[in-house]
Amino acid sequence: MARAPIPRYGIAEWFGNDITTMTPDERQRFGQLAAAQDQTGDISNAPLCPFLSTLVPGARCNKASGVCSIRRFSPGPEGAGTPVPGDKIVTVCPSRFLQPLDGGKSLFVWISEKMLEADNPTVVKETPFLRKVSDSTADDNGDDEGEGKKAGRIDWILVNPTTMDAGELEWCAVETQALYFSGDKMRPEFDAYAAAPSSVLFPVGRRRPDYRSSGPKRLSPQLDVKVPVLRNWGKKVVVVIDRYFYDNMNSLADAYPRARNDQERRDNSDVVWFIVDYDDALNMTASAVIFTTLESSRRALNATEPLSKADFTRNLKQVIDDSSRANKVFKASE
Repeated sequence: MARAPIPRYGIAEWFGNDITTMTPDERQRFGQLAAAQDQTGDISNAPLCPFLSTLVPGARCNKASGVCSIRRFSPGPEGAGTPVPGDKIVTVCPSRFLQPLDGGKSLFVWISEKMLEADNPTVVKETPFLRKVSDSTADDNGDDEGEGKKAGRIDWILVNPTTMDAGELEWCAVETQALYFSGDKMRPEFDAYAAAPSSVLFPVGRRRPDYRSSGPKRLSPQLDVKVPVLRNWGKKVVVVIDRYFYDNMNSLADAYPRARNDQERRDNSDVVWFIVDYDDALNMTASAVIFTTLESSRRALNATEPLSKADFTRNLKQVIDDSSRANKVFKASE
């Protein structure tokens, strides 16, 4: 019995547009644009980003080739692709998180209401946080020479504007974490769409969301560096992820299970996770808020646990007995 073809990950949203609702001519035009950007790196002719422009009016897509998110497609007749029903959309561009939530509320207002009890936060982008030790004599006024030596930034800072003239400025740090993918690059998809007007195509390349590169290898070290310092300052770190990312984590433990309200949870937390999801029309929705500690966040991001001794021993024996694994099992000479 022949095996059913395995679905593959391809473009879900392209330059801010759902690929399934675009016309064949639009798909060809975006394919040509993406292929040119991929080849030259020049994004000066990029279209408006519908997500970033909600914060910065007129902002253009700043991600070469413009892929906002990916999803799995099943193969159809004549090379067509059909989205796998019920599969999660995977966010691959951080700007994608800036789409207004269901009801029109912005992501930053949602966070600010929970973290600062303010519904009109001041938003500051990419604030330098770390400074190289060799930069200890840098200009305190933030001149270009000093800024050039800064290493490490906080994606976003939300400030309660009513505290600007108060003794203590109220703010929280926000990190938006999209997912990387591994496997084949997107260029074959761009070329396939650029060749002619077409329906949605079954992906040419084989790729998958790379949770480990995005979570344990990227986000976890960021939290290890930033959270202890901000905790000493009495400030909280917010992490924004999508539901696919969250579903690949271990469970996040509540910072204060007996808390009576969100304020008590917030007061006892180090890291607050804001999880978003997408509806069938690819509109972003608020999914969950989890108040937790740095230690719980580390464990959740690791998403692994040791094998039992019995399982490890059984696997070890299978490797030794498998003649096809000769490149892994050797006899030591005397």
